[in-house]
Amino acid sequence: MSKMFRCPSCKEVIRTGQPVCQYCNFSIDGPTAHAETLEFQAGIDACAAANHIKSLNYAAPVLLLMDAAFLFLWSGDEFFSSTRMRIYISILPFGSLAGALGWFTKYGGLQTNDPDFPEAKQAVKKALILWAILSAIHVAVLVKTL
Repeated sequence: MSKMFRCPSCKEVIRTGQPVCQYCNFSIDGPTAHAETLEFQAGIDACAAANHIKSLNYAAPVLLLMDAAFLFLWSGDEFFSSTRMRIYISILPFGSLAGALGWFTKYGGLQTNDPDFPEAKQAVKKALILWAILSAIHVAVLVKTL
């Protein structure tokens, strides 16, 4: 599969290895093509990671239901009262929170002309807020059950 990038002149997506843009006839040298390809791929990677984080938001209602259920289950069930099980359950919401924070560490300062990047960045901001709130609720439930 050939590498792609946006033409510095017209912003259309083109393949590397072409001496001129097929859309605007802008002359493209090798170093420019290489630099643009790296930037283009970084934008694609950032958007893909943001979509993955966004998809984890659908687990939020499940986590809230689990928290409500565990308030009752931990009070009497030996399986859920075990220390190991409590530790496993305790780390559930923090994985998504860590993923959103990691996304901002890796891609937060990315400068790209990818038209999907601003929307991806906004989606990760929303996920970060959601999972921070859910993590706080989860911690409150854990404190109440211990």
